[in-house]
Amino acid sequence: MNEYKYKVTIGMPVYGVEPYIRKCMLSVLNQSFADDIEILAVDDRGPDKSIDIIKELQESHPKGKNIRIITQPQNMRCWAARNRILEEAQGEYIMLIDSDDYISEDCLEKLYNQAVKHQVDVVYGSVLPVDIDGNPMDIGQDFLNQPYLVLRGEDCLANYANKDVHPTLRDFIWNILFKHDFIEKNHIRFKQARFNDDMICSCDMIPLVKSAVIIPDHTYYYVIRDNSLSNYQHRKEIKLDEIEEFIRIYTYLKNKCLELKSKPYFETRCTKGMILMFFMICGVLKNRDRIKPALKNEMVRDAMRHPLSLSNIIGFKKHKLINIGFYVIGKMPSNLSVQVIKIIGKRKRVL
Repeated sequence: MNEYKYKVTIGMPVYGVEPYIRKCMLSVLNQSFADDIEILAVDDRGPDKSIDIIKELQESHPKGKNIRIITQPQNMRCWAARNRILEEAQGEYIMLIDSDDYISEDCLEKLYNQAVKHQVDVVYGSVLPVDIDGNPMDIGQDFLNQPYLVLRGEDCLANYANKDVHPTLRDFIWNILFKHDFIEKNHIRFKQARFNDDMICSCDMIPLVKSAVIIPDHTYYYVIRDNSLSNYQHRKEIKLDEIEEFIRIYTYLKNKCLELKSKPYFETRCTKGMILMFFMICGVLKNRDRIKPALKNEMVRDAMRHPLSLSNIIGFKKHKLINIGFYVIGKMPSNLSVQVIKIIGKRKRVL
């Protein structure tokens, strides 16, 4: 067992969040459980005054001494900033937050008490989506609200996350209290990605968890902004290389099931990976006219290639037909594949 200087480390990447960072930082500084924490703010060399606001809070807030600013050598993106937090953290437990969101006043108290009581690898809180004024929003993700559960044993969290093809556990990495020893024992780090590095890390991490607590309390406020990277609604042009990166990331998520063939949840996990890719591709096709240079049909079809052989899929006991359907879509001529995706997408009302 390692000896740690603090009970909890809260870490946040900081880049271009000047309008939001004060609220985020104050939500951490004003925790009911705040005497034995460190706050790591990773300066990712942003263009605004976010770090100046944090420095001012270091000086003016009664608990400002808990803040430690780590400066990256240059802008290295969120995945690298999160890895820096994992490497620098001195807390027995680690929590990651996004610096444009904020947490409830009793967030750490609730998560930490559950972690100590049950001696688990991770504790998940529930999440409340809000607009920039703090008003609750319904974004159609009921799984952000969780029941109270204590899970133990091999594959305990993965079985819960994959008990259905519909989402039962979010794939974000924030609002989770991790035991530091669990992070180090399993060598958990974020992979290089322009975005969605949290989804990749969650995908890698969940099968490794052998004990977890999930609580229904809203401990995290997820701020929905119109200008977020994943919101194409108001953008005149979308670069093709951005779409290529999305496809690369979702291909990783889809192909992860190849490592899980021995697991009881394998067939459901495989199906969910294909469904996730399908809905991402539908979003791409919906915005296709704005993608520059033009998106080729072959890229869409190739993204839908199934990671398993047809003989493997025929052996499925669950979700066989939908996987055969996905397999066929990935083998069709590209023009026909795109047309079939569009037809299904319109019936599902996502295109």
